[in-house]
Amino acid sequence: MRNSSLAIAVLALMTMATASTAHEATKNGVTLSHAWIRATPAGATVGAAFMEIKTDEKTADKLIGVATAVAGRPEIHTHIMDGNVMKMRKIDAIELKPATSHILKPMGDHLMLIELKQPLKEGDLVKLTLTFEKAGPIDIDATVEPAGANGPHGMDKQPTADDAAKSGMDHSQH
Repeated sequence: MRNSSLAIAVLALMTMATASTAHEATKNGVTLSHAWIRATPAGATVGAAFMEIKTDEKTADKLIGVATAVAGRPEIHTHIMDGNVMKMRKIDAIELKPATSHILKPMGDHLMLIELKQPLKEGDLVKLTLTFEKAGPIDIDATVEPAGANGPHGMDKQPTADDAAKSGMDHSQH
């Protein structure tokens, strides 16, 4: 009886450890955390993924690729000002300096999931593989948050009408 209680306790701890590491991953001085994706409506062909990328004090690296089974063409994107209009553009890489935190976020650098193979439903987990020049591929699970979310559950700030007006952002071209 005592051995079965111990086995259950060990199994519970292993399950909690696995669940907690699914949303944070570290390899060769690069840590991915707080990965999330906005839910998409039926018929949507694009989505976007966001997260925090940290480097330790000794690590400089470069994000050079992204892969996922849910999209035919995942890409790294940024926003640039073109006159008075903010535009989204594909980029080849994101430079990461030592001991820094780089946030992939709405209206900033992010991962575009183009040619979605299915709608992204709130509450689902989506596996993403980010490839770094030195650290290599790192897998992380991204939680699908509500369509209007601005951050992972419990960390998002709802935008105001003024924020939307200032952005000039139009995703309809994707």
